[in-house]
Amino acid sequence: MKTKHILLALAGAAAFSACNLDEKFYSSVTPDTFITTSENTYAILCRPFTHWKWYLGNDRWYLQELTTDEMLCPTRGSDWYNNGEYIRLHEHTWSPTDRFVVNTYDGTTGGIARAWEAYDDLSKVNYKALGMTDADKADHLMQLKSIVAYFYMRGLDYFGGMPIYKSNNDPVVGRSTDRETYDYVESLLKEAIPQLKKKARLGASEDGYIKQAAAATMLAELYFNAKSYIGEEHFTECAKLCEDIIAGVYGPYALDKTWYGPHGFNNDESPEAIWNVPSQNTKLEFNWFYRYFYHGNSPKYFNTSFPSACWNGFCLTPSRENETSGVYTQWKLRNTYEKFAATDLRKKPYVYNGKGQYEGMFLVGEQENPKTHEKVLGIKDRAGKLINLRDYVNVDGKGSSMLNGSEESGIRLVKMPIPNNDDINLLWNPDFPAIRLTEVYYMLAECRWRAGQKAEAAKLINTVRKRNFPGNVDPKPVPDDFDIYRLGDEWMTEFLGEGRRRTDLIRLGLFTTEDWWTHKASNDDNKKRFPIPTVDIAANPLLKQNPGY
Repeated sequence: MKTKHILLALAGAAAFSACNLDEKFYSSVTPDTFITTSENTYAILCRPFTHWKWYLGNDRWYLQELTTDEMLCPTRGSDWYNNGEYIRLHEHTWSPTDRFVVNTYDGTTGGIARAWEAYDDLSKVNYKALGMTDADKADHLMQLKSIVAYFYMRGLDYFGGMPIYKSNNDPVVGRSTDRETYDYVESLLKEAIPQLKKKARLGASEDGYIKQAAAATMLAELYFNAKSYIGEEHFTECAKLCEDIIAGVYGPYALDKTWYGPHGFNNDESPEAIWNVPSQNTKLEFNWFYRYFYHGNSPKYFNTSFPSACWNGFCLTPSRENETSGVYTQWKLRNTYEKFAATDLRKKPYVYNGKGQYEGMFLVGEQENPKTHEKVLGIKDRAGKLINLRDYVNVDGKGSSMLNGSEESGIRLVKMPIPNNDDINLLWNPDFPAIRLTEVYYMLAECRWRAGQKAEAAKLINTVRKRNFPGNVDPKPVPDDFDIYRLGDEWMTEFLGEGRRRTDLIRLGLFTTEDWWTHKASNDDNKKRFPIPTVDIAANPLLKQNPGY
């Protein structure tokens, strides 16, 4: 049974607290008047974390995945054209008025504001009067500084230099430089790490709050992408942090023994979970993805009653032109599904076997439930016919583009498992793994690779890869002389759909220089950043637009 998350419980309590009909009036509203128990401090602390839960889905995911070689959203007949917004993501022709860009900028700055608001409230609280300690207060305040750092780092990644605020009482300012933003993130994390609590024991339930290892990994991520952010390499600093995290300096963590452990129904207890978005059935559910990934009748395949209809949108970028054409060979970045070896356990079609056990992570081929034999039938251009999810876009096999998809186009990802109706209480129980130890291994591997230690880099990646195969026998381990494209492939297959591909391609120097499927390389470095939204510049004329927009 999943351990009950205090973050989930308090988020729910905070949502319903306004419904208390027993009124109590105050002459003034201050932290002393409404923070009267230790639980109240957590209710304040969780404000920016519930925003973070929202932030990791939808628009941010679109910008990180649908702009890359991993995933796409083709137009399916009359569906999903949406005034060309998904095509613009694929072709790198987005604008300062596109809603995904606007929502991401506003979501980033909104997260910062919520964190500083909570910080201001909790900094005024007498924790000892609530039966808490000075260490508890320091931990809470440093978590808030860490999540401020997180949002600023994401802003730096998406937009470059951000307006720096150290309080919600600061006057409105313009953008700081990339370097100033980078330095600010670094300073916040360095201050926070020693004052944060460590994970108590290996496999202890990950509750969604920030512990030492999470903040240390954020700092490693900052150094890891420093070349993209400020034009300087800091791989040595990143490697040292990764070594220490793996060695347990920041708390006890270990690689999961199975490929599905970090993603399964009890993944809060995975030994490699460093920072998860908590999710639990009927509580604060992380479930934005299912409506976008799956066919309208996919619930019949899962034998599951979803709370809302599925919209049949996103799929893997295709590996072939049609059924008989063979896989694409003309690009280096290609063939998402076919990057997985035939014996890779992850490549199996997704099947739920009951009692929280499942196999595979793709919806592929004819969609008939292997247990109930109920069929997924088409609704639109394949109305009444058995849906066959194919690894190409144009199911008629006559050309392939973002404009000629059908309801059968593309393989679908099931990274977060779905139970059947017999175990419906498990629906949405998987947490979203925002940071897991495998990322630390891969960061260290890339640092070694860049230092010329390719054999050591391969060893680190292969340590993880072997769990993906029966008997830990990997038919194609990473060789000692692997190139940057194999490095990119390993990041793709391990973290497919986890909302990071764009950042990885930029760091690897492949985002604007490589073709894939129908995407043509722009060779425009300005596309490594998104524009500042027009509406935000209108609201704050001190903001300056990024070059090229």
